[in-house]
Parts: sequence; C-alpha cells; structure tokens
Amino acid sequence: MARVPVLPQNTELTYLAEGAANIVYRISIRPLTPEPTLLEQYGPGTPPPTDIEPEDEVEYLNEQPLFDSKLLRLRKNLPTTFPVAIAQEKWEQLVAPLFSPDQIVEQSLVDLRPGRFIASLNQKLRNNETGANSSSRPTNRLGIYLADDDYGLLVTDMTNFDSVNGEEVHEFKLKWLLQSPSAPKDAVRCRQCARSAQENVKRRANGKPYKQYLCPLDAVSDDPRGIAQAASLMGTSEGNRRRIKRWLENSTLLKRLRQLQAELDPIGVLTHDPPNEKSCVAMTLRDCTLFLRLPRNEAGDALIEARLGDLDVKSPDKAPYWKQTELELINDGFYQGRDGLPLDCALSPDQEGRFRRLNLGLGRGFGA
Repeated sequence: MARVPVLPQNTELTYLAEGAANIVYRISIRPLTPEPTLLEQYGPGTPPPTDIEPEDEVEYLNEQPLFDSKLLRLRKNLPTTFPVAIAQEKWEQLVAPLFSPDQIVEQSLVDLRPGRFIASLNQKLRNNETGANSSSRPTNRLGIYLADDDYGLLVTDMTNFDSVNGEEVHEFKLKWLLQSPSAPKDAVRCRQCARSAQENVKRRANGKPYKQYLCPLDAVSDDPRGIAQAASLMGTSEGNRRRIKRWLENSTLLKRLRQLQAELDPIGVLTHDPPNEKSCVAMTLRDCTLFLRLPRNEAGDALIEARLGDLDVKSPDKAPYWKQTELELINDGFYQGRDGLPLDCALSPDQEGRFRRLNLGLGRGFGA
C-alpha cells in the first residue's frame, strides 16, 4: 500500500457542503510560525532555531502541494457507510477502472489522526446547530455527525474557481439513464421521472408548486428535442445552455455511464437477493454526480470539464431501502402516471404534446 499523506495539524477546515453520506470541507493550510527562542540558550556552533525543523514538520511542508486544488470529504456516522479505507479500496478496484482518469473526480486517502480533526469538527457541527445563528447545514441533515474515522478523502475540487470572470460550475444527479428493469410493462415514465412525480405529489400535499425535473433519458437521447430540453434545465444562461447542448451531443461520458448501468444490473433491484458486488456498483452509478465546469463563453466549448463524482460503492445494507422505494413507485402508480401530474418524461406516449407543452412553458404547475 502506498504511503498515505498526513493532513497537517495547522490545517483549517471550512464546511462547504454535504450529502446523505458525507460532508465536504475546504482545506486551508495556515503558515507555520515557530515559537521565538533566545539564541543565548544554545551553545557555540548550534544553528539558530529557524534553521532547525522537526522531522514531522519537514514532512508536512513537503506534502503541502498534495492539497492544492483538493477538498476534504469525510464520511458520516451511518450504518450504511463503509470505513473510508475500505471505501477507497473498493473505489480503486471496482469503479476507477471503468472510466478514464479525466472523467472522474479523483480521490485519495489522507490520514486524519495526528490532528484529531473529527472530534473538533463534530463539536463545531453541534455548536452551529444549537447556537444563535441558524445552521448552514440542510435541515434534513441535522443531528447526524462525522464517523470517528482514521482517514478522509482528498477529492478533486470541482467548485467554482473563477466566478468573477464568468466561470460556472454545475452539478447534476442524473440518476437512472435507462428504464428500471423492474418497471411495469405499461410504464409511461422512466424510473427517475416516476421518482420525481412522487416528490411532486409530496410538494402538492404541502402546498408547494409543481417542480420541473430533468428527465435523464433526455440527456442521452437521439432526439435533438430531448437533448435541447435537457440542456434547457441544466444551464443557467442562454449561452451556457447552447454549450451544454453541444456537449451532450458530442460527449461519450453519459452514454458510457448508461452502458455500465445496464451491464452491471440487467435484472433490477427487486431481484437483488442478496445484492452482489456488481449490483452495488450499478446502484452507485445510478446515484453519482455529474460535475460540469464551464469557463466563460469566450474560452470556447472545448474547455468544458466534465467529471463524475460521489462514486463510493454502495453498501448492500441499502438493499431494503432500494426495494421499498421501487415497490412504492410501482404500487402507487407513479410509473403508470396514475397521479394526475404531467407526463414530462421521454417515455411519454405523447411526445409531440410533451415538447409542445414544455416549449410553451406549460406543465409547470399543478392541474396543467
């Protein structure tokens, strides 16, 4: 096993974002300031203290470039997360070989033990939740803290580097890029659009407006209108929508992801009993994140950087949740469209009507 670098004790970690299983921190390594020492304490021939560097301090200084353009990802204390060293081993063996290095968010182990970071970060999370200021954490993430793990992961920083000059970074959970093998034969929605309809029913019950979700099948569609529809929901400006459309038309990344989803799980979550290694990787690929970094328009389309992240292999302990979710979508009629919501899916039998409705801005409210 390659030597694992140590996160310097003089590192400052700033909360950036979190998902269901991990919290991501920005890394800032503060300059080392040695304690002033009287030269009179040293005998003749002893070099000044500024010329003496402890061995571990030299090690830290040599490692600091490793943290450039990196974020720190730490796992939460949940029964469905693997210890980081095990998760990284699975990633290296089962996921990384599926893609070229420039297609994925690279990750590597970092040793947290010398700095005792976990206890300090958990205390900050608790203080933030109970303090006078509102927590920066999403409400549904409160009360869950970091696992007391020996390691974290250094991951490629895919945040916005140059927003002042017009750079944009977007991230998308495209989820299932083809229909679920367990879906009913009479389905008029793909698996992800069925899940989106389920979420919109909850929004309706809570008095919230209908939310237009991306149909992931549009992102890998052979129909130019589908590609255009996906790009319209992925970009925030007209220029970047055009660039994303061209990227979707020309890139092979998402089609490769779709191919792997199909190959690794051709039978569906209802028949994973128990889940095997391949099915767990398939579910990982159905929940990964697509990061798109778009420099300002003048830089040209060729500079769009696309990487897949959040690729830690799923635990088979999540199988009951996967099955329960699929059964709800089937039994409650979300696949078949029995909820009365618009069929904003590439599998809708009325594609002409769908695109006409979307182009007119209809179908974006309940009862449309």
